[in-house]
Amino acid sequence: MRDWKKNLKKTKIINLFIFIFSIGVFLTSTAFIQDNLKDYANLTDQKTRQLIAEKNNRYLQTKEEPRIVVITLNRLDNLTPSRLNKTKRTAYIVVGQKDKRRELQIYSSKDLHSAFTAESRMNIIRLAGKDLRSHNKKQFNKGLRLVFRACATKIDQQYQYTLDKYDLTNAEQNKIDHPNRVALPIAFGIVILVGALIYFLKTIQNRNSKNKK
Repeated sequence: MRDWKKNLKKTKIINLFIFIFSIGVFLTSTAFIQDNLKDYANLTDQKTRQLIAEKNNRYLQTKEEPRIVVITLNRLDNLTPSRLNKTKRTAYIVVGQKDKRRELQIYSSKDLHSAFTAESRMNIIRLAGKDLRSHNKKQFNKGLRLVFRACATKIDQQYQYTLDKYDLTNAEQNKIDHPNRVALPIAFGIVILVGALIYFLKTIQNRNSKNKK
């Protein structure tokens, strides 16, 4: 009888410990997610929130522990994150929205400036531009996730991490790293089209001139 009571008491203690531990893990992970996503404008969907959480959780397991913080605001001015100059190993994706206007900016701490040059930030935003301009929440989030993945790729390359499923594909990276190379075939096609049009107009003009004679 006494052994039964002792075993029951031990079981209750173990279950209580497991419950407290689970609550602690939940609160810690929730606080971590909230710290990397501040969606004041309510623009993100579940897929985007999951991406932010999973990639940042991976970063938490590295020596450097970099971060990508996503912030949405109900304004278009003063988008620069507070204490930006005092942070380390952090990239910020800030979206400002007011009425029907929307603006996205990428910021980084000083130690990541070489990865996030003005040109690379512009190319990332340009790549996702069509989706980011959409007022359809699903399409906008598609563009936001592309920006996030591009920032993650830049950080992974900076610290020489192994690229994973959250990073850009080679084709997507080429569009950011070599945008002119991607645009060249389009420009070449336009030149051919314009040349053909000029030739066609000249042909018609010559025929008209002969008919008048």
